[in-house]
Amino acid sequence: MIAKEVLASVEVIPDPYIKSATYAKIGERLAKAKNNLYRTAFLRAVETAKEIDDPVAMFRALLSVGYSMGKAGLKSAKRIYLRVLEDSKMLPAPQRDMLMQSAAAYMLALGEVNEAITYAMEIENRRVRNEMLLEILRTNTRMIEKERLKVAYRLRKSKLIVDYIDSEPHRSKAMLELIKAYLFLESYENAISLLREIGVKDWARQAFKEVAFYLKEKEVLGHYIDTLEAVANDLIEKFGDDFTVELAFVFALSGEGTPALDLIRGLDNREAILVEMALELLERDHDVLPNFISAMNEEEVALAGKAVMNRILEKPERGSLAIVKAIGNGTTSEEVWAKIARYYVIKGELEGAVKIGNLIRDERLRSIIMADVAHHLVKRGDVEKAIDAALEVRNPRFSSILISEILIKALEQELPGRVRSWNGSRH
Repeated sequence: MIAKEVLASVEVIPDPYIKSATYAKIGERLAKAKNNLYRTAFLRAVETAKEIDDPVAMFRALLSVGYSMGKAGLKSAKRIYLRVLEDSKMLPAPQRDMLMQSAAAYMLALGEVNEAITYAMEIENRRVRNEMLLEILRTNTRMIEKERLKVAYRLRKSKLIVDYIDSEPHRSKAMLELIKAYLFLESYENAISLLREIGVKDWARQAFKEVAFYLKEKEVLGHYIDTLEAVANDLIEKFGDDFTVELAFVFALSGEGTPALDLIRGLDNREAILVEMALELLERDHDVLPNFISAMNEEEVALAGKAVMNRILEKPERGSLAIVKAIGNGTTSEEVWAKIARYYVIKGELEGAVKIGNLIRDERLRSIIMADVAHHLVKRGDVEKAIDAALEVRNPRFSSILISEILIKALEQELPGRVRSWNGSRH
């Protein structure tokens, strides 16, 4: 009986729009509860809406009623929407556009993509229409990702929506949604080929990045790298040479150093870009940096490796053994090797530093490395090994001074508080 009392109490609401919406929401809940009073509630909702004097407010109320009917699973909801579509044609375009936009949004919320497209296409304002179509397309893409039963149908709808969108940047955004749909369906060749259809540079870059990262996540990027590289060259031709660095960086971030370097090597300022990109990878995702370095030739590794090692020595937490090994394996530059040895010392990998020191022919660099190792061995309390490291210094005077320092330091550690610098006697 409470349902009847609630329905009767709605009459006290003075605002007809709110009264109509309240009847509709009550009807929705009664229908879901399988209470036959839902018919009465929806009938009163429609009748109340029709009593509204303002035609725009009346149509808005009917759309709200229709939405509640749709949520209740009633097919009559679509009839109400069709009636609004026809009867609202006498309104000025801005007002009708607002109603059609609401109708499309309601239908989309109900999962009725086809009907949502119908109402969106009634919008006269080009920008508003394209924005609404794009929103429908995004929802349809999410449905393709989640569903597997109606994918062919939904893909056709996506293609239809893309054809309807007739201005930028909306069309480029729509192409990205279609590309995503093909990726979800594992139709990778189609997804890659559509990259060429994007007309706005920023969205072309975003789409290229999403395709590359998606293929990497699915562990199939290597199978399509040649195709992606060909598309990259087409996009560079389309948008200009300054697009080269951006696409090269996408390849590098995806762990594909070879195509990234293929693009960079064709640029006039390639050396500066190479260093800048290596440092950017170190900051953003140093896990992909070893692949980038491994794809370089020796001259490139010496150049980029020096800059990377300088940055790592400033911030050792940025480095990794994989990065320094890739640099060390790629160059014979003793200056770079010395920096790697310094990193090993900082990380406590003294054996690695000694091995590098033994390979270096330059006496100055070798002496610096071995002195560094010796000082750290003393800190560990391993005086004997520290002296051995000092003896590896080929400059006799430098070696002698180093051994002297080691012995004195060892004594200071052994006799804390007793060994002090002597400043002369007082009388």
